[in-house]
Amino acid sequence: MNAQDLVSYLDELILSSTGKHIDSLQTAILKGVLNGQKYADIAQEYNCSKGHAKDEAYKLWQLLSNTLGEDINKSNFRATVERMIAKNFRGIGNIGQVNKLNFCPNSSSEIEENDDVINDDKIIIDSIQKKTKRETIPRLVKLGLTAEQIAEALDLSIQEVSKIVASQN
Repeated sequence: MNAQDLVSYLDELILSSTGKHIDSLQTAILKGVLNGQKYADIAQEYNCSKGHAKDEAYKLWQLLSNTLGEDINKSNFRATVERMIAKNFRGIGNIGQVNKLNFCPNSSSEIEENDDVINDDKIIIDSIQKKTKRETIPRLVKLGLTAEQIAEALDLSIQEVSKIVASQN
């Protein structure tokens, strides 16, 4: 998983949680932080002020904290994401895939992916997304959504949502 894949994955999580995609500055912030850049460098590349980039980053960290259920900021973002991915891979029995996380896309050690690996990664990502959707259900119930609304919003079966809602009561 490279930085773009990770940003896309986080965008999907945020979309399923909020109904909105991350914007281009938020994408630049995520990629910049993953590549060890400072807010001033990110702002210069994005052609905005350092203050604006920092303000938007703060909002992004809050959004990710709410979506992922733990405190996230610039200094712990990378470690939190690595831990989250390792936990999810361990949960589906394929910890060996974690070594494919590549935060430095220009690295000489970047792994060449063949079709089998790409298919395996897609299966893993789909599993993680489904697990994340299931974990989001109790939060949506607290917001007052019905099982039918949740099923439609998360693209899950009504039976699956109802089962999870019933187990929370």
